[in-house]
Amino acid sequence: MIKKPKIKETLEKEFEDIVDEEEFYKYKITKNPNKLIKIEDKTIDSCIFEKIDFTSIDLINVDLIDVIFNGCDLSNKCFDNKLLDRVEFIDCKMLGTTFIDSSIKDVKIENSNLKYLNFSSTRIKNMQIENTSLIDSTFLDSSIKNLFLERVDLSKTEFLRTNLKDVDFSTSDISRTIFDDMSLKGIIIDSIQSPYLVGMLGVKIKED
Repeated sequence: MIKKPKIKETLEKEFEDIVDEEEFYKYKITKNPNKLIKIEDKTIDSCIFEKIDFTSIDLINVDLIDVIFNGCDLSNKCFDNKLLDRVEFIDCKMLGTTFIDSSIKDVKIENSNLKYLNFSSTRIKNMQIENTSLIDSTFLDSSIKNLFLERVDLSKTEFLRTNLKDVDFSTSDISRTIFDDMSLKGIIIDSIQSPYLVGMLGVKIKED
């Protein structure tokens, strides 16, 4: 069960009004900044971002706790070595975003484009991904506990040295997904997907 962000109330603000404050807490932001904004060495806590383009917003050394991103563009943002706890990404664009060596707990991703995402050495506990593209993404040396996938496009995504035991891929597109031997052990697929995995292992199916 994925825990939802704990957000009871927020105060609507603009980036320019709060960027210099010590805390980034309980804000709702629905307007893009008019200039380059830098958010550095902060924990973004109990906040909602709606339709925000983060292209002109630098996120440097930022943790996320109880945060909702709705309709946002977080492409090429770096969350390496950071904490994400009870975070939702809904209808978001996150091309090339990286979570290398980060800790992800109770995160939901829905109806989003996560092409070229990097989850290398990421510690994942309780993550749900639905109706989302993860084309050309990377899971390398990742630690995964409770990953739930529903209608996810995993074309050309790599799973290497990552334990995927009991992860259900049966509703997702794995037609060109790359698994190594370790990552394949214990995954759940349906009968339609099995010929691809058998072929990837170099096994030929004899037809009657």
